[in-house]
Amino acid sequence: MKGEIKSLTGLRGIVALWVTFFHFSYFKNFWIQSVIGKGYVAVDIFFVLSAFLLAVSYSGKFQHLTFDGVKRFYKKRINRIYPVYFFSILFIILFIAKDPSWPEFLINAGLVQCFFNPNYLLNEVYWSLSTEWVCYLIFPFMLWAILRYEINSWFLIISGLALRCIVPYLPDIYFDHAPLIGNKSSQYLDIVSGVSSLVRTLSSYFLGIGIAFLPEIRVKKNNFVSYGTVILFFLLLYTVRGLFFIPLLSAIIIKHLYSERESLVKAFLETKAVYFLGNISYSLYIIHYIIRKQKIVIIDSYHLNNFLLIGLSILLSYFSYILIEKRVKIFKI
Repeated sequence: MKGEIKSLTGLRGIVALWVTFFHFSYFKNFWIQSVIGKGYVAVDIFFVLSAFLLAVSYSGKFQHLTFDGVKRFYKKRINRIYPVYFFSILFIILFIAKDPSWPEFLINAGLVQCFFNPNYLLNEVYWSLSTEWVCYLIFPFMLWAILRYEINSWFLIISGLALRCIVPYLPDIYFDHAPLIGNKSSQYLDIVSGVSSLVRTLSSYFLGIGIAFLPEIRVKKNNFVSYGTVILFFLLLYTVRGLFFIPLLSAIIIKHLYSERESLVKAFLETKAVYFLGNISYSLYIIHYIIRKQKIVIIDSYHLNNFLLIGLSILLSYFSYILIEKRVKIFKI
């Protein structure tokens, strides 16, 4: 695999900021809210990006599975996601949660929330960390099977779309069917609980892996194709059912960014500010919702107050990145 692709780090930052605005703000303006209000689909882009990068990184390593290879992969994944995640759990348990229980702590600490009642979530965004962790667990074996049996990229892409198609119709499947504390989202494809949320994540993983292994099609006006994909991406945000194709389009954009070709999109994502957001994106994803739930009022202006809280989230995420993400490692590799 190549070294760090700064534009992909920048993309992660834009996606994290999109999720943050989605959770914080509601705009009466149709054109703004049609984008901000679809921020939940940004999580699917995280999944696609993760699957894409893992596929290109480990395609040469998981052609033959070894115990040491799989163990090393798991250690790297734990080092990447667990330190900030565990600190956030402890903070919520100690300072925010009302009468937390041992089952709540253990379910969240074990990242198995997707198999349990959503009431156990200590932080609403933890559902996606849980489903991605399960995908990490099966990824070495999934990639090995894809390489071993030479599964066609188009089959993976079509399978990803098929899974995404059935997600809204799957029944709720999880342990403990006590009445939900919060209401389920009514937004199209905003599935955040139970085994259905795991299927949602797997569909994005199939798309990411499929596009990663798809031979690149070179055309003379390749950048115009990329710009067209980005424009179509934004146009679909002004629809409802069109959101179905957002993960696929994001995979195509990621494929372009991974290539050597230059473009305005790539240049924008590599700017210092966007790259900075990319570096702190994981901490921002976790921290912003903790702040959001506190309903802090700094100033008596809805939008300005939210902008200040988003700024606070970014500041705390920077410290989290510097003090925890970069320094705390559970395993030596």
